[in-house]
Amino acid sequence: MREPQGAGMGTEQQSSGVARRRAFLTGAVGAVGAVGAGIVVGAATPAAAGVASDWFDVKEYGAVGDGATDDTAAVQAAITAAVAAGGGTVYLPGGKYLVKPSGDTPALTVTGNNVRLVGANSKAAMLVKGADGLLLRMSGAGADNTGATHRRYCSVDNLGFNGNGKTGKLLELYYADNCYFRDVFMTSNQDICIDAVEFWDSRFYNLVIEACTGPAGSTAHPNIWLRNTSTATAGAWGHSTDNINQIHFTGCRLEAFGTGALWITQGPAGTNNPNGVHLTDCKFETSQMQGGPHLKADASCKHVHASNIYAYAGGFATGYSTPQNIISWAATASSLENVLIANGGTATVNSGVLVYAGTGATAVLRDVVGLYGTKPTGTHLYYEASSTGDFLVENCYGSTGGQASGTIPTRNQPGPPLRLVAGPVTDASFTRTPLDGTMAVDTASERLYVRVGGAWMWTQLNG
Repeated sequence: MREPQGAGMGTEQQSSGVARRRAFLTGAVGAVGAVGAGIVVGAATPAAAGVASDWFDVKEYGAVGDGATDDTAAVQAAITAAVAAGGGTVYLPGGKYLVKPSGDTPALTVTGNNVRLVGANSKAAMLVKGADGLLLRMSGAGADNTGATHRRYCSVDNLGFNGNGKTGKLLELYYADNCYFRDVFMTSNQDICIDAVEFWDSRFYNLVIEACTGPAGSTAHPNIWLRNTSTATAGAWGHSTDNINQIHFTGCRLEAFGTGALWITQGPAGTNNPNGVHLTDCKFETSQMQGGPHLKADASCKHVHASNIYAYAGGFATGYSTPQNIISWAATASSLENVLIANGGTATVNSGVLVYAGTGATAVLRDVVGLYGTKPTGTHLYYEASSTGDFLVENCYGSTGGQASGTIPTRNQPGPPLRLVAGPVTDASFTRTPLDGTMAVDTASERLYVRVGGAWMWTQLNG
């Protein structure tokens, strides 16, 4: 007689198997993760360890995940249970979970802190929008510059969001802080994907957004919008007198967008400065341009740093043909470094970078290179006429077309000072043998020295 499935496995062993799966998915891979190796001594049972009490599988709340059944109530019930427990992991096994917004009511809302939404994989477990409107609200109760009413310590990882060709945002992050988003995939939304207001101290890792753009006719619905306010009316949802700050994007990829990839702005009623935004190793690529720019940091921003950025403008969406500025850079105390801007056989680029420097500020661009298959209709760099500050621009050039236009700066941040030597300059004046072209100053004799062909030549400075 065939032994029934699971026969011969004690209750404790079965529970340990469940514990291992849950522990792996929640990152708790310590003691329970070693059970299978037979080396755990005195390991706690799942109940004793408290594993089951903070794990909320949406299928245990009635979700089907077949992409056709309305799973809104079931998924929300799992989230609500996690909130009631003081936090926990809401788990979505592989499947497509159809959820439906209704008017101004989002499909799903996280109403408490310490809640983590985790899927089996960002392509295998996906929330699918079943109507126009907001898919997930992970927002606090209202503006509060102390953070007391913020949504806090929440996260999303290994989960997909499918806009299903509908309008409305995918993820709203108003009045929130200390959140993280890892291995999240977003696709097919006809609106902003992530909208953040008064959003602090949070991180995005390996976020991928594909084939999302603004509604028909839009030129200003970027995939991600970080802003201090989303409305011009005080008291309206999304209004704040505080700011966006300390947000990091690492290894993120935004592709096939129409109306911009990532914008950082003050918003229509802001009085504060977005600050402390860091972008590293990110890719912004599209051949579906309706508007732009790909990346924008407006003049209200400060301490915005972008490095190792790839921005490609391959072509236009149907019915559009106006070349765009690919990066609009006006932030104060900020830097744009190690950037490659490229296009192909279509004239998609007006200027590679529109750059602005405000009063008392220095606009810093280093190694911002345009590799253009078709030259810009403008120039690689365009200096905004209203600039009143200084510029530090190093190794920035386009492979073809004009290099710079606009109001070419007459003020530039000084370079590093020359080495000062009290006497004749020789190789011994340096810790290591310098290259030809190195300069230094003999302060005793007031001479400027230049190393040429391995020898130091000098000229007298004016007295």
